[in-house]
This record gives sequence, C-alpha cells and structure tokens, in this order.
Amino acid sequence: MSLLAWLAEYQTHAPIRAIETLPGNLADQIAAGEVVERPASAVKELLENALDSGADQIEIHLQEGGNQSIEVIDNGRGIPKEELLLAVSRHATSKIYSMQELVAVRSLGFRGEALASISSVSDFTLRSRTVHDKSAWQISARGDGNWHGPEPSAGQQGTSVKVNNLFFNTPARKKFLRAPRTEFLQIEQLVKRIILSHPQVGFKLIHNGKMVRHLPACQDELSLQNRLKNLLGQEFVEHSLEIEFNTDDWHLTGWVGLPTFNRSQTDMQYLFVNGRVVKDRNLSFALKQAYADVLYHGRHAAYVLFLNVPPEQLDVNVHPAKHEVRFARNREVYDFLRRSVRDAVGKPLAASESLQPGSGKSLDGAQDLDLKSEAKPMHLNFTQRYDSVSADELEAARQFQQPFASSFGGRTEQARDLSRLIEERRFHGESQVQEAEAPVYQSERGENDDSPVPPLGFAKAQLHGVFILSENRHGLVLVDMHAAHERVVYERFKQQWKQLRLQSQPLLVPMAVTLDVSQILVWEEFEKTFSDLGFELEAMGPEQLKVTAVPALLIKSDVVRLLKDMLADFAEFGESSVVEERIDSILSTMACHGSVRANRKLTVPEMNELLRQMEQTDKIDQCNHGRPTWVQLSMDQLDKLFMRGQ
Repeated sequence: MSLLAWLAEYQTHAPIRAIETLPGNLADQIAAGEVVERPASAVKELLENALDSGADQIEIHLQEGGNQSIEVIDNGRGIPKEELLLAVSRHATSKIYSMQELVAVRSLGFRGEALASISSVSDFTLRSRTVHDKSAWQISARGDGNWHGPEPSAGQQGTSVKVNNLFFNTPARKKFLRAPRTEFLQIEQLVKRIILSHPQVGFKLIHNGKMVRHLPACQDELSLQNRLKNLLGQEFVEHSLEIEFNTDDWHLTGWVGLPTFNRSQTDMQYLFVNGRVVKDRNLSFALKQAYADVLYHGRHAAYVLFLNVPPEQLDVNVHPAKHEVRFARNREVYDFLRRSVRDAVGKPLAASESLQPGSGKSLDGAQDLDLKSEAKPMHLNFTQRYDSVSADELEAARQFQQPFASSFGGRTEQARDLSRLIEERRFHGESQVQEAEAPVYQSERGENDDSPVPPLGFAKAQLHGVFILSENRHGLVLVDMHAAHERVVYERFKQQWKQLRLQSQPLLVPMAVTLDVSQILVWEEFEKTFSDLGFELEAMGPEQLKVTAVPALLIKSDVVRLLKDMLADFAEFGESSVVEERIDSILSTMACHGSVRANRKLTVPEMNELLRQMEQTDKIDQCNHGRPTWVQLSMDQLDKLFMRGQ
C-alpha cells in the first residue's frame, strides 16, 4: 500500500460541528493532562503550594506509589473558610494579581490550575485551618465538580490535601500508570530535589505506612552537611567543594564534585534557579563544558547548585509543569555559570591552603578559597628559586623543559631564563653561587627545619621511570609523571592559543558550502561570532556560503562538517563549543607527544621542577583524558598498611 493510500485510509478527520464552549469539568480534565502526568506531578504541585504557604514542616503520605493515595500535610498559613471553594476553581490564586507581578514572580506556583486539575481526576479532599480559625474546614469532590462543604473538621493550623484513586474517571490515563514501585521511585527523586532546594524546611516521606525519609529543618552548617550526607552520601560530601560566586545581579552557591568523584549517569546533578527545580539544556550544557578536560570519557559530574537571579530577569511561564525557564540575559548567565564552576574545579594546587590525603584538594580547605581570584600565572621565577642551584642542575632542568618547547615550535620563557642563568653561572664560576636571601622553597629540609613545604612536597625518588615519589606534610605523594606533565604542557598550549586564536589561514581555493535556509538564518545571527573564531564566510546565495579562511589550527579539518555542527549548536543552544573542542583535541595530542615519556630517568631537580609546575597549573588533578595525575597517602594510611599502633 502506498503512503498516500495508507494516509487516506487510516487518517481520521474530526466531524464538522458547531463551535461550543467546553463544560468546566471537561476543560479541567483536559488541563489535567498537561499539569498532572503521573502521581509525581500531583505531588510536585501540592509540595509547591505547601512551600508557597510558608510551611516549615511538610509530610508526604503515599499508598502504592501514589496510585492509590497521596496526602500532603503542611503547617503553613492555611486557607480561610470562605476561600476554600475559590481555591479549587480554575485560574484562582493568591500569588499574583497583575502582569507586573507575573513578570517578576517569586512564588513556585502562580497559574491557579493545580488544585482544579488534580481534583477533576481524583477523589479529592482539602482541609485547612488558619491561625484565626477555631477549627479546620474541609471540602471534597469525586472528580465531577460537585463540591461538598465547607464543613467543620479536626486539624491543626495548615493545609492537608488528600488525593485518592488518581485518574479513576479517565481510564485512558490510568492504564498508562506504571507499577507502584516505579511511580514511587519517581516521587522519591522529586522529593529529594525539593528537600535539597529548601534546607530550611523539615520533611517526612511515608510510603505504605513506613517512614522512608525524615529530615528536620536545617538550623546550621552542620545540619546542612548532614542533610547532604543523608541524600547524596558521605562520599559526595568528602569529595566536593563548597563554592560561592557573585556578580551585581547573580549569585551562585552550592557544592561541585571534584572530577575524581564522577558518575556513570547524570543522577547526581541538581540545579535550582531561584529555589525552583529546573531542567534547562543550556545550563546543563554550560556545566558540562565547565568540566571539560577533567572528566574521564563517558563519565558525568556531580553537583548541587543554587543560582539566584532577579525575578524580572527570569521567565518561569514557559512550560505547563514549570520545568523550564528563560533568562533575559541567557548568554551572560551561561558564561557566568560555566566560568564559575570551571574556576572552582580547576583551581591550581598552589592556591589551595590544604590537601586532603588520598583524594586531592580538601572540602574544608576549599571552603576558604577566594574563588573570585584569578589563577596564578604559570611563569615561574627561576632567578629567585635557583640562586642556590649549580649550573649542572640547571642544565638538567632545562633539558626537562625541551619537550614542551619543541612541541610548540619555540622556546618557553622558563627555558630562556634557565639558559641565561646557566651561562652566568659558568661564566662567573660555581664559587659565585650564593644562597638565596628568600627562596620560595628549599630543595632539602633538615630534621628540625620549619621552612615552608610546598603542597606536593619534595621529590625523593623515581619508580620504574613512571612515578615520582615525593614527601610532603601529610606523607607520601605519588605522581604519574607523564600524565602530570601532559596536563602542564596542555594548559600552556591553551594559554598560547588564546593569544593566537584570531589568526586565520586563508584557503588556497575558496570552498562553497550548501546549507538550507534555516542554517543561513542562524549564520546571519551569529556572523560576528564566526568571524571572532577565525572564519571568513560570505553569502553566495539564499542557500550557499563561501568559506575563504578558517582558524589556522583547523586548516586540515573537515570544514563543511565543522560548520554544520556549529550551526546546529547555535540553533539549539545559542552557543557552540565545536571549534574549542576540536582545537583542544589538537592541543591535547600535541601535549601528549610533547610531554616527558615513561621510562625516562629524571634527576631530582627535574622531578622537583615538575612538582612546582603542577602546583601552578589549572586542573592538575587529572590529565587531558581525565585520568588522575597524583594521589596522596597520609601517614595514617601508611601506618595502617604496616599495622603500626594497633
């Protein structure tokens, strides 16, 4: 059967009828299809109402994963008796009264649809009591819009909403409900997100009469840490950094997992905007980019982040379930989020105040970091550091620098400093070598020496030409010398690329690229961005572009595919990292070939030089491929290996 014949036979057409206004109850059931997709959707709406009421204690009672019964009880302000029936009417709300309040909405709910929609597809009971009432008042209905009450009822201050037999009067919806366990897991994940986003509120989650979660309201930092530990586990707390970044308009706070603490799925990524649980692809993409170069392939970061923006810069009236938001300054928010998290997870070791034995940077030390500060420059002051070092030792350090210099086609600033110092030492003789007045770090420490010890300590030996063994304040540091030097060289390449990125390479023969009209429109919108990245493009017609130049490092790339990938990203996200990823891949390959190889014997000055470079390098905890570059073994850990003190 041909496609046209099939369409003619199977496509249905609505009968021709007069236009009429839908009955109110039918309209509510249609609206419920958007607002209430499953039991978790009903729980979300009821929890948002409870939070908007000012409650600081909320209980969620479920039977059979919410399929049979849902009840949410809060101790909020309550609803006056005379407003109960109005509360379950469509588009009735106390949260906004005007367009001005809608464009700067501060509450979680605002449409006035939730209670009307839920009550139209369930056996519904609403009981509430204000501080001025002598008793609670209750109304109820069975999905037909015929309300009973208000009538007196027992109850404390606050509101209780009970939803029984969800979708009992819409069989087409009810048959799509999953097994009780599946529906409960959906609700449990939702409740976890809301618990994380409102630490000042206590929660109880009870399923089939069994207490699943009981988390009191957080009163201090310790109780907040305990809530994180309860919801995300001890390992997340131990392997995360508490961060805070501010601009004039935006505030970002929360916890970001160290790259070494990663997941096979995105199940530990929580982002809240103005206290609202959101799923925004652009923001998720920004956070993914923040962890670029430090996560192992196929792994995902873990974080709990709170982004606060002025309400007038945020549009929450985008999605029926309020999952999505839009920003008035989307690109700036994207850059702020990406830059902030990237700076936090890539902080050089030299900027850290302490190390956590066994895992890299510590949670406690990171809390005190000035995360606004810029990373320290990679250039090392060789003149000060090597005043007490001989010419032969300086020559060894210069040899260590050569792989990096040759890979990028030039000599590094450090190598030039070393060459100058070597010439001076050999011209004046070794007798002219004097102790530095204020060395940064001494190369050796006596038994009672109180001189400062660098974070990665001082090299003691090399193991099988692969690992460096170093002693620091905590104990023993093991360094994968190739992986560490690869990251050092890679970060230097990226810094040099930033200075050269505007250089374009003209094509010997201009290239014509055929696109569709929508892609041409995207290029016209982002034409300046393409130019800034080093592309020279001209319109040849309604569906063609002429490419006359590309970024110098991408001269051998598949230009057509590259442009189409970039246009797809710009169309979907308003941002593209394709060029940056391709260039980073090239630089990563260059760094891999230009770094010190395994089985190369290093002198002690060379090993110490690598340790000092590591301390000044961003993202040094991982190599370019996401593998660890160093580990710390504390004295306690070493003692346990030999059962000392037991």
